Amino acid sequence: MASKLSNLAICQGLSAAELSALEKIAQESTLKKGGHLFKEGEPGDALYVVLSGSVDITKKEQTLATLEAGSAVGEMSLIVEGETRSASAAAQTDVTLLKLPAAAFQKLLAGNDTGALKVVHNLAKVMSKRLALINDKLVDSLGKKKKEELADFGKILNKWSF
Repeated sequence: MASKLSNLAICQGLSAAELSALEKIAQESTLKKGGHLFKEGEPGDALYVVLSGSVDITKKEQTLATLEAGSAVGEMSLIVEGETRSASAAAQTDVTLLKLPAAAFQKLLAGNDTGALKVVHNLAKVMSKRLALINDKLVDSLGKKKKEELADFGKILNKWSF
């Protein structure tokens, strides 16, 4: 399984020992075409990595993305404990998945496991790229007047510290 982990974007830069620690908590599974990985509103209990096949991500019956091999889904559950699923995930084809349970991952983080910290860093990169894409799509879908409203909203956000 370590070789499967080492090829994943969320595991970039991890040493063999760090990969081994993740391997101990990772669980491989399969899901048949049409099967639900999780549904919007359910508790987020794990991050999943698509090893083979494809998974559709939907929100309110609108397809947001189709994830292929190497893609991660459910990353918010590793970062924020108790977070509910913001979208649904269903197998578009038969899929093989790797599950990283949030509770086990949180234990690694609590122990200052370097590999877990690197995974969080890599997840932040993935989430940042997704946010940039969403921002671009949002702006492209708005008319000129709406873009002005969005600029005003941006000014408000710039004053708000997180």
